[in-house]
Amino acid sequence: MTDRDGEEIFDHELRGNTLRVYWFMIQESRPVGVREVQRSLGMSSPSVASHHLNKLVNLALVEKQPDNNYELVRIVKVGVLRNFIGYRGVLLPRYAFFAVFFTVFTVVYVILSMTLWVGPFDRLIAFALGVIGALFGWYETYRLWKLKLV
Repeated sequence: MTDRDGEEIFDHELRGNTLRVYWFMIQESRPVGVREVQRSLGMSSPSVASHHLNKLVNLALVEKQPDNNYELVRIVKVGVLRNFIGYRGVLLPRYAFFAVFFTVFTVVYVILSMTLWVGPFDRLIAFALGVIGALFGWYETYRLWKLKLV
């Protein structure tokens, strides 16, 4: 079985409520119980939450602990998770890095253009590129952060 086959299996299996449970576990970054998942995600009964947790166990993404809690053991990038990057245990929208880069670029350019002589056309082009890049990055970052799977 190739890596692509594995990705297709995860793409097929991690949908709907199963993806919501997986996303919840990633955000919690600690073992969770069936009732906690059920209440947090507004599921109709603990058996529904248990079903989705067991699907994650069968996919080898989660392990059931002796105390009947479930612990995340593996993060795979499927669906909306492809737009996030793990950094020190936190999932950040990948556009956040672009937003920070263009924001810093624009601020530094404005400061430098006040102390050094820069032609008006060059100033306008560089400032416009920086602002457009920063606005795009922050908009996409905000859009992904507001995306509610849970």
